[in-house]
Amino acid sequence: MTTAHFAGANPAETVFLPLPAALTVYCPFPLPDPPFDVAGIDQQAVNWAVTNGLCESGSRATRMGWAHGIAPALRFAAESTVLAATKHFLWGSLLDDHWDTHPTGMAAHAGELQRVMAEAPDAPLPPDDEWTASLRDLREQLESVLTDTEFAVFRYEHALWLNGQLWYTELRQRATPPEIGEWLRMRWTKVGVGTLIPFTGATMGSLQMTARQFDEPLVRAFSQATMLACAILNDLFSAAKEFVAGTGGMNLVTVLGHAEHLDPVAAVAAAWQLYERLVIAVVVLQQRLLADPRPAVARFAAELPQWIPAGLHWASTTARYRVDDQDKADPTPPTLIVSSAPTLWDPADLTPPPYPEIARWWRCLA
Repeated sequence: MTTAHFAGANPAETVFLPLPAALTVYCPFPLPDPPFDVAGIDQQAVNWAVTNGLCESGSRATRMGWAHGIAPALRFAAESTVLAATKHFLWGSLLDDHWDTHPTGMAAHAGELQRVMAEAPDAPLPPDDEWTASLRDLREQLESVLTDTEFAVFRYEHALWLNGQLWYTELRQRATPPEIGEWLRMRWTKVGVGTLIPFTGATMGSLQMTARQFDEPLVRAFSQATMLACAILNDLFSAAKEFVAGTGGMNLVTVLGHAEHLDPVAAVAAAWQLYERLVIAVVVLQQRLLADPRPAVARFAAELPQWIPAGLHWASTTARYRVDDQDKADPTPPTLIVSSAPTLWDPADLTPPPYPEIARWWRCLA
């Protein structure tokens, strides 16, 4: 059994955390087989990023397999839609990395990026800034593949994502980790999973969701529970990399360990248990919406959860969550076992989690 580092509430505290030989992950939604040349789409997105100066040709950033986290969830979309979504996934991840190493002026930069999405397409841009220039190019592509309603949803969630980057940066500067409630509120915005929701709409052809339908309590609970499950998956695989590297970043596991006074192994189990409870809720909410007499709502319910297996597939295979340091051993990752049944929580137990930020979604289960 290999081991990984775990940073506790005190950033200077590091202990060893065993990595299992196999990791069982609950995912009741089969991974779709998209009818695209996924590797080809990924290469097009990488070429675009290199051309725009966002990363260097042949760099590690070009080998992350970005399209493999997008294409399976958009099996009925046009290839141009999958490409635009992949470019945005790549762009956002590279900007996240850039800000990690260049935090000075981050708030002002976020404001300029928001102007790109909010102002007229011919509004002046900051000189010599590859991020605003590439986002303007990407905005044009997004507007060509999303409907007006879908683009409005995307633009709103994109603004939340920019704010989430600032929120996370502020949390990292505090002396103590946040409580779990604030972490959950922040994590939705930081990961940017809400920007993926309108792309699901783009897979539905003439069956289009309206803005009011997106805002209905049941639809909103379903959408947020689904995408937060994706965000937590991202957090758990990212945290595993941090444990291996000994970097001790702030993540769901360390926040749970601090808030609930859990030892490292118990904190990891609690994080995976929370993920399972979310997915169980998603299944129940989906069943309710599949029975909705409105075809667009029922189709949306069928398609949105595809982001969960797509996210699991990408997070468990991407080089982004592997240690890239010759001075550190990169343990062989656990064998991934995808289970159609939960292993950490009784699916018949629909008790809401003790966090008001998400417990309200359980009121929609009945």
